[in-house]
Amino acid sequence: MDKILNLNWWGAPENDAPNYINNNLIFTMIALIITCFVLAILIYIAVKRQKINKAPNKSLVIVESVILMGDKFISDSHEGRFDKANPYLISLFAFFFFGNVLSLFGFAPIGSSISAVLGATAVTWIGTMSIGIIYNKFKHIIKLLNPLELVSTISPIISLTFRMFGNVLGGLVLITLSTLFLNNVWAKILGVSAESAAAQINPFGVLILPAFNIYFDIFGDLIQAGVFMVLTISYWFQASETSVKEKHKNKIREIKETIVENNKLERQNEIKI
Repeated sequence: MDKILNLNWWGAPENDAPNYINNNLIFTMIALIITCFVLAILIYIAVKRQKINKAPNKSLVIVESVILMGDKFISDSHEGRFDKANPYLISLFAFFFFGNVLSLFGFAPIGSSISAVLGATAVTWIGTMSIGIIYNKFKHIIKLLNPLELVSTISPIISLTFRMFGNVLGGLVLITLSTLFLNNVWAKILGVSAESAAAQINPFGVLILPAFNIYFDIFGDLIQAGVFMVLTISYWFQASETSVKEKHKNKIREIKETIVENNKLERQNEIKI
């Protein structure tokens, strides 16, 4: 996205050339790792300093509430089937949200790298296939012989990847075009060329573009990270669904086990009497 804080942390570009570090996804990844590490350390220190006989401070309560609410939402979404995977799903959300929000500070958003998004999508797809095999055994593999099933199994790789990548890239294009349009309007009012320094100091851009940045760099990133996480849960949940016949078998097995247990308890009670 365009940056609210358009800072060249590593020195100003020469001859109007784009700054290499500010547009390199490797440095975005490094900044993301450092950001998450620092946040984790600060939360850990805040928890360790918290005294038992005192009420927790507001910031700690907010962080705890957000984490617990996110964990509950994820558990409710997959009906408790993948509770052990909740830390990964929360990390997946944090990866895309903070990775894209870093664009406000001059870094390229992580969602603008199709390889980074494809990597996360690959993990989701591998998880989907693994869960399908675990729950449905070889039936999950056999059904892939149907071309329609095969296409529906492969399509999430394309849809998940280009949904995130397309939305981030679309926001960048929209803000860039809006900036050029407003600069040209201001240049026409002043009667100067659009490339002049006077045209770049644009009051229309100052008033309008920050709202675009807030939406695409904060609210939009929140939505995209949430959608990616929810779709991952959805694919995993669908893969864990067994056939109606298997559900009936499992239900009958549970009823039989309950009857056997009740009979054992009745016999034990008769013996005691």
